[in-house]
Amino acid sequence: MREKINNSTLFNKMGQNRNTIFLVMCLMVHVGYFSVFFIIDAIPLAIINAISSVFYILFLLFSKDREKSEKATVSAYFEIIIFSTLCELFTRNTFGFIYFVIGMVPVIFYLSPSFGNKRFLFQAIGVFSALMIHHTKLLIPDSFFLSLYEELLPYSRIFNFVNLLITLFTILYTSLFYELELDAIKNKLDYSSTHDPLTGLYNRRFLYDAIAKGKESQISIILLDIDNFKKINDKFGHDKGDEILIQLSSCIQEEKEYSFHPVRWGGEEFIIYYKDLDIDSAYECARHLCQLISEKIILPDNTPVTVTAGLAYGKRTEFDSVLKKADEYLYMGKNCGKNCIVWHQNENEFKF
Repeated sequence: MREKINNSTLFNKMGQNRNTIFLVMCLMVHVGYFSVFFIIDAIPLAIINAISSVFYILFLLFSKDREKSEKATVSAYFEIIIFSTLCELFTRNTFGFIYFVIGMVPVIFYLSPSFGNKRFLFQAIGVFSALMIHHTKLLIPDSFFLSLYEELLPYSRIFNFVNLLITLFTILYTSLFYELELDAIKNKLDYSSTHDPLTGLYNRRFLYDAIAKGKESQISIILLDIDNFKKINDKFGHDKGDEILIQLSSCIQEEKEYSFHPVRWGGEEFIIYYKDLDIDSAYECARHLCQLISEKIILPDNTPVTVTAGLAYGKRTEFDSVLKKADEYLYMGKNCGKNCIVWHQNENEFKF
């Protein structure tokens, strides 16, 4: 499990730096091709790759944040078009440099999201450039660098294959990052739809979905309300009120013994929904939680935060009725001194 989390973190980190990774890859390709063309004495092509390498070094130095890295990537996109056009002129469309332009048409859309609809223009330019490059052979005079072309011709199949591999790899790795980004967005939306943004506890929607899908026959509910919460907000400020809500949520989540769903029901009200837990055990949990809250959450005037709780038990299929009963008990406790737990065992003490 830990290895899976580490891998996920690594891929997310790579996805966040996808533009920089792309620029580094392009630099490596140009440096590699500079070396190869220099060795086989194809000096014009070696010079083109040397110039391109310098450009990518500048791109990397310039791209210090996400916005600048996108601008550098767009600049690199047009560099690839120019580079591929020049290389295809020298090799007369036999080395497959056109693959770079074709591959970049879909890739640029993913690598430059902040450019919005301009990305469609970039793609149109890429498509037009690919079509023009494809027809450059018809425009090249037979005498154009003829000796260089004849010397390079035996290597054409190898370069074609390598350029195709580079292009396919670029498309595949950007597709992988795109999928990971979609998963991250989906997970974030799923979390937001089922969790309270302040406390991180579940919300009402999650609880009702869990009840609908649940298999437990009997449930116990603790309905919890912070005592004098409005006065706390008025006296110490809403920031302190939010802090107390967060601290109380942490106290609720410390319960490890039984299976339950902690829910922020609304405002300063919380529900602890226990699955298949008898009422006596639920009462012990409520008693321990109330004590824990008063011990751990202390106001600036050194007074403890207290809560009132209503505890009810019943069938999962009758959740609303069980909740209503818990709410009645909570109301009794609020009107009879607060800082207490009301349930069927002591409800007569709170009736008036």
